[in-house]
Amino acid sequence: MSYNPVTKEIVESLNSIVGKEYVNDKVPMRYAYVSKGIMGLESIPAEVIVRPRYVEEVRKLLILANENKIPVTPVAGGLSGGFASPLISPSGILLDLSRMDRIVEVDLDARYMVLEPGVRSGTIWAYFRKHYPDWAPPVPDGAPPAATVLGDALERGFSMVTGRYGPQADMVMGAEVVVPTGDVLYTGSWALPGAKPFYKWGLGPDLGGLFLGAQGTMGVVTKAAVKIVPHPHYKTVVAYGMDNPYDMQDATLEVSKYEMGISDHCVMVQGGNWPLVMTRWPEDRVPTDYEFYKKIGISEWWMNFEVWAHSQEELDFVCKRIDEIMKDYEAKTGRSLPQWKLHPKQIASRLKKPNKIAIPYSLWNAGFLFITWYTPWKDCAEFSEIYNEKMVEYGFPPVMWIASIDHCRQAICMPIVCFDASKPGDADKVQELNRETTEIFLDKGWVEYRPDPYVHAPMMYSRAKTYHEYLKKIRAIWDPNYIMHPGRLAIP
Repeated sequence: MSYNPVTKEIVESLNSIVGKEYVNDKVPMRYAYVSKGIMGLESIPAEVIVRPRYVEEVRKLLILANENKIPVTPVAGGLSGGFASPLISPSGILLDLSRMDRIVEVDLDARYMVLEPGVRSGTIWAYFRKHYPDWAPPVPDGAPPAATVLGDALERGFSMVTGRYGPQADMVMGAEVVVPTGDVLYTGSWALPGAKPFYKWGLGPDLGGLFLGAQGTMGVVTKAAVKIVPHPHYKTVVAYGMDNPYDMQDATLEVSKYEMGISDHCVMVQGGNWPLVMTRWPEDRVPTDYEFYKKIGISEWWMNFEVWAHSQEELDFVCKRIDEIMKDYEAKTGRSLPQWKLHPKQIASRLKKPNKIAIPYSLWNAGFLFITWYTPWKDCAEFSEIYNEKMVEYGFPPVMWIASIDHCRQAICMPIVCFDASKPGDADKVQELNRETTEIFLDKGWVEYRPDPYVHAPMMYSRAKTYHEYLKKIRAIWDPNYIMHPGRLAIP
């Protein structure tokens, strides 16, 4: 596609739409928005930053950009994995939605909340703790308090209750979307004037699904209705060690099959291997002997079960039943799955929301990349085995994180590639690792969660050509000039 640069005349027009104080084309500010490292290795500064407050401003901005063929990249928190900076040149307008930060509605009977895209996880969590302590918003898990709920939903990411309720996109009941032609589209029952967003499927086919997972490539979501869930006040975390990923996989599945019993209390089920712990340490503290944990009797793999219950008796029963299932598995296989006795501070840290478990990775040479795939749960051990072997082959520590999606119907598998950002050639090695493993995993029918636009997306869509063609046709309906940024999906 051919795009036009942002001119002084365009900047003046932007000033008239949102106000001069909310438009910035100065070099330091443009570079301050560049996002690199955590989910992608490529991004460039926008030509201008614009910070709208109202839907009508977003509508006028998109009409202006569409008429002048200027690309637009929407971003709110910029911490949920999609590219929060442009990828194309000229880079156009970065639409910073952080000023759109209202909590519009909370309906305790239909059990949803309506949010704007700039509402931060820390803000909504504190709001519910104060006003609705018996209910919880599904804030992203592992992301810092500055991450946004809607950013996670548009990534169809994982929340703190993903183990029980499914991916974050499943929590969305309806959305208000501004498309580049200037139309404001509502999805679900919200599409009927005067109706509440109580029914996701609305007036027929679910158009909302076109925006969940699209990462801002189809339009700008300016509001969404997101489910809220009961928030019991009795909680703990129990953890078990395993010597291999297959025991981690299979024993966890046994717990999670109790959908209306034990596992329905497990809101977050996640684990990994011991090198995952060391990625949070400064480099000078990381042992050169990666297998030192064996000498102190720690299992290489583990699984945590975060349990919520409505009474101490219920909590005790669930924990006891999980332990019985683990012991049954030990008896059946003859292999040991020891329960780890967690320190109260460890439990409190895990239960604190929003948690900050992703932040300390920056201590490791500031070079790390989350590469995330969805697999059937019964394939997550094989995935871990293959990817860890490949990371060692390429000279990277074998770091793996696994989480249950919807009672272990699926697994979200996240190898964390730790590399030296200052070392020439390391980034190229990461992409070579990406290419080789993508070829293997697509052959197995596994799906990339946050595709790299230069590696995963073209390899994936080359195999799903009809699907890709229809994505482009659908997008062309409301974005004829393709001004919305191509993001990680690279469409077109």
